[in-house]
Amino acid sequence: MKEFIKNNKITYNLMSFTAFKTLLIFSLLLEAPRSYEDIIEYFKNHDYINETISVDTARVYINSLRMAGCVIEKTKRAEGSKFVLISHPFELEIPPEQIRVFTKIYKTLSKNISIEELIMLEKFLRKLCGSIKNPEFQQALEKASPLTGYDVAMLEDLLKYCKNKNQIVLDYNSPRSGIKALEIICDKMDFENNKLYIYGTSIDYEQSAYLQVNRIVNIREIKLHKDKDLNIKEIKVLFEVNANSQELQLRENEKIISVNNEKTLIEAKSSNQFALKQRILSFGSACKVLEPAEFRDEIVTILRNMRAEYQS
Repeated sequence: MKEFIKNNKITYNLMSFTAFKTLLIFSLLLEAPRSYEDIIEYFKNHDYINETISVDTARVYINSLRMAGCVIEKTKRAEGSKFVLISHPFELEIPPEQIRVFTKIYKTLSKNISIEELIMLEKFLRKLCGSIKNPEFQQALEKASPLTGYDVAMLEDLLKYCKNKNQIVLDYNSPRSGIKALEIICDKMDFENNKLYIYGTSIDYEQSAYLQVNRIVNIREIKLHKDKDLNIKEIKVLFEVNANSQELQLRENEKIISVNNEKTLIEAKSSNQFALKQRILSFGSACKVLEPAEFRDEIVTILRNMRAEYQS
């Protein structure tokens, strides 16, 4: 204490190494079952301890945890003779009213932060669920989370590829043709209609593309060099929407040309005609394509076919 008051610093002399080592073993057992060999190897390679302890010493630390209230069992020799942390008195508890507040905050946050921040938050909450042995809390978070069912490790990889604009080959489970290999240059990830998409350029079809992330089965390859001989043709579509400009949520490839009598004139550019058609049709009867004429005729044909299908 005198040393701390004098220097206002924590040094090795002020640390209880017995307590520190005991907490390290507790941390190890929280992660996974460990054998004596695992514990000894960890202490040997630890940055601060860097020493070899005996099996008897490790046993003392484990018994100290038991005396503190931890329930620790040992597996059979055929299973590796590993110590398993069954329960401990330090588990967090959360009452129902706090669960409701927690999930409400999470829903609000998830709508106002970036994908990168959302992934970080999701990883933290999943780790928190592992510490709070409360099925109701876990179920509430799964219901509130927009990333439930997603492989977070894959999301982190895709986010990295988008930042680097990598060209990747992936297996995609198409609703029409089943699992097939696709090659895209990654651009960004974002939510649309509560579904997470990855946007980029399709090498196979030489146009812009967007894929549902939950349909990506596997990432096969990250190309070292991008294809340079792409012939991507972009079209420009002019359409009118019966809505005030403030009510519209424009996409990155769209811009407002004019607003007149509650009608908003919008220009959209894209190399993906299918995506443009889906966008136009999403407005229903409140939208009218003005040009180009060929694209407008295709929309009219789609609408006529839909009408005939319903009439039949």
